[in-house]
Amino acid sequence: MSVDEKPAGRKAESPASDFVKLVEYLKANRGFDFSGYKLSSLVRRVQKRMQQVGVASYPEYVDYLEVHPDEFVPLFNTILINVTSFFRDPEAWQALAERILPRILEARRPGEPIRCWSAGCASGEEAYTLAILLAEALGEHDFRQRVKIYATDVDDEALAQARQGSYAASQAAGVPEELRARYFEKNNGDRYVFRPDLRRSLIFGRHDLVQDAAISRLDLLLCRNTLMYFNAETQAKILARFHFALNRQGYLFLGKAETLLSHNNSFRPEDLKSRIFQRTPSASLRERLLALTPSERPPQANSKESSSRVREAAHDVGPVAMIAVDGQGRLVLANERARQLFNLFVSDLGRPLKDLEVSYRPVELRSHIESVRASGVAVTLPEVEWRPAGVG
Repeated sequence: MSVDEKPAGRKAESPASDFVKLVEYLKANRGFDFSGYKLSSLVRRVQKRMQQVGVASYPEYVDYLEVHPDEFVPLFNTILINVTSFFRDPEAWQALAERILPRILEARRPGEPIRCWSAGCASGEEAYTLAILLAEALGEHDFRQRVKIYATDVDDEALAQARQGSYAASQAAGVPEELRARYFEKNNGDRYVFRPDLRRSLIFGRHDLVQDAAISRLDLLLCRNTLMYFNAETQAKILARFHFALNRQGYLFLGKAETLLSHNNSFRPEDLKSRIFQRTPSASLRERLLALTPSERPPQANSKESSSRVREAAHDVGPVAMIAVDGQGRLVLANERARQLFNLFVSDLGRPLKDLEVSYRPVELRSHIESVRASGVAVTLPEVEWRPAGVG
């Protein structure tokens, strides 16, 4: 059968129409919208990948993707070519610098830390781009004192390059000349090395977005051109964890063409064109459940796991602070109000209560818990005063 032949009884469609359906399929299944890309370049790159796998038509390629989901990775790499670069999508970075970073800094008292996470950082260009913008906004001294940028990926080889902060002239070309002179040192001819005194504020490490617990207490989370590699269900789980990772008014910065597939209430668009979203105060019950990774859950018998997760999510929406401890003294529940009041995090679930500040401040709890467990009689502690950190 030639490329243009169709089985009997099937309405013939043009290659252009078939290509549109392929683009719609990519958006529906990976949340990556290529409609804003230059059409001729997009067609050429998709066809290049189709030739590499021996597929002749767009409908056949959709079928191929259905059967071989791993094909999305090389396809997207072929389309994007440069997986990462400095100041990629300059207008989006400009929006971040001019509108978002000032808000983050204004919300922090002088001297308070600024915590950011570049998830899926690859070889580090975007993490260093963020470092440059924050150093410009804060000044180098405050940057060194206050900023922590966690940059993670699953690719150990890319992380090794990111830690070195050394880039060829062609890679550093995306950095404006003035900034390149200020933040990079020339080394070995055409290599540009990010300044070591500022590089100490960046912490690189391996992290699997699917399996590992999210980094917490973040003001800003970058995850650009990474979500597209996951299916819709996994994307929803990752976004739910991002919601818990961010501070109450934190920001999420996605890639140019990425969309939030889950259509939930966890994030609201702050600058949709630049793909900048702000965390909303609450999330749905389903999203709270999705945020729990195996490493974040306390050890439980399999038969009880489902009901325990439901109880935890139900408690999480309550207006009264609540925590729960199991028979082994581990923290198994802490709703959102309790996390806010007592500086607890989802990652604290499963930890021994004795290792947490709430066990002894504002009142020593462990002896009272032991008393309740031994006698079966409830204990009320009246007139306990509690002032959360930062409240005078």
